[in-house]
Amino acid sequence: MAKINSEMIHSEADLARLLEQLAANAWPPRERADLGNWRLRANDGVTRRANSVLAAGAFPEGDWLEAIEGFYRNRGISPCFQVSNSSPSELDGILEHRGYSAIMHCFMMAASCEEILKRTEQITSWSAKFVLEVDDGWLDDFLVLEGFPNERKESYRSIFKGIMVPKCFVSVLENGERIGLASAVLERGWAGISNVIVDPRHRRIGVAGSIFRALCEWSLVQGAQHIYLQVLRKNAGALDLYNKLGFSVVSEYHYRIHND
Repeated sequence: MAKINSEMIHSEADLARLLEQLAANAWPPRERADLGNWRLRANDGVTRRANSVLAAGAFPEGDWLEAIEGFYRNRGISPCFQVSNSSPSELDGILEHRGYSAIMHCFMMAASCEEILKRTEQITSWSAKFVLEVDDGWLDDFLVLEGFPNERKESYRSIFKGIMVPKCFVSVLENGERIGLASAVLERGWAGISNVIVDPRHRRIGVAGSIFRALCEWSLVQGAQHIYLQVLRKNAGALDLYNKLGFSVVSEYHYRIHND
């Protein structure tokens, strides 16, 4: 686990709950509804995180499953739950019994900015450009590099515009060409890193490391000593990079989606 100096963090479980909450705040959907401690999120079906229930804390009162399924089906979205160690222990089994399949097993990982800076180097042939609000240039290149259709553009713009805490969108440039990008969201001394993507023509030459170095330098100036990210458990390439950068696993989670 990354070294954390905070009076509020007494255990890995405390850290996992904190990062889960910060990650949810860093990816706001168009629509949110609370059901007890749980957070229902809907965003026109774009991204799993923004179209699922953050099932953290005790079960809501009443027929919570019927209420949740109605919420999503009224919006044309398949009901889906984000299940983690913060969820009731019985939840996974209940959902499996009701026809929900487990998908997208993920790690929550954390590292100190200081450690990442020690493990990366400044490459002078590249430059980093930061913007504090997403613009069309960054967003268009993000969609192209991810291979996403342009129809998703406004849904992603809505997520990025909806972030109410400090944020930035970084690009690594070579001769003015964007060869890699990512975003960061700052809250409570942490920077959440998302959307790390490198142009396929420039992979395995240190671009990703330069992205993280730039974001760590920016985060430290903003007062964040640590960063966190979420990654698919099956993404071996990303996990290898993150381990080399000094990240460690804090917790795991997965989604349960209904087989309509």
